[in-house]
This record gives sequence, structure tokens and C-alpha cells, in this order.
Amino acid sequence: MTQVKEGQLAAAKEVRAKQQQIQMELGALYVSKKEIEARQDELLEELRVSGDKIKEIMSELEKEYGSGSLNLETGEFTPAEAPEAEIVE
Repeated sequence: MTQVKEGQLAAAKEVRAKQQQIQMELGALYVSKKEIEARQDELLEELRVSGDKIKEIMSELEKEYGSGSLNLETGEFTPAEAPEAEIVE
């Protein structure tokens, strides 16, 4: 068996250490990516649920006040204008 030169061994160790560092970083990025994707899925579901809740609230308001819009800042409900009847001659 032949012993390699110190410089060659050091260079090989340096490259191997860099490879291990890259692999660890890639693994961390992969885990982070999966966590981000999972959080995106959670947020999309929360958004869907909140959209359903808004529809429910607006449906309740429509039953009580008729068709219209709600100003969330003032709490005022503005009824929709009734379409004007078309005059047919």
C-alpha cells in the first residue's frame, strides 16, 4: 500500500467535507420546502373555510335585509338597487 502526499489527502478531505456540507444543506432545504408546502396547504384550506363563512354570513344578511353589500368599517348595510323595470311599448 502506498501513502498519498499530505497535500493530496488534504485536498480530498476538503472536497469530501464540502460534499457533506452541501448534502446537509440540501437536506435542510428539502425539509424546509416540505414544511412550506404543508403550511401553504393549511393556509389554502383556512382561506377556503373563511370564504365559506363569509358566504354564510352574507346569506344570513340577505335573508334579513335583502340583497346588498356590507361596509365592514362602519357596519352599514347598503341594499342593492332594484333593477328598473323595462318599459315595453
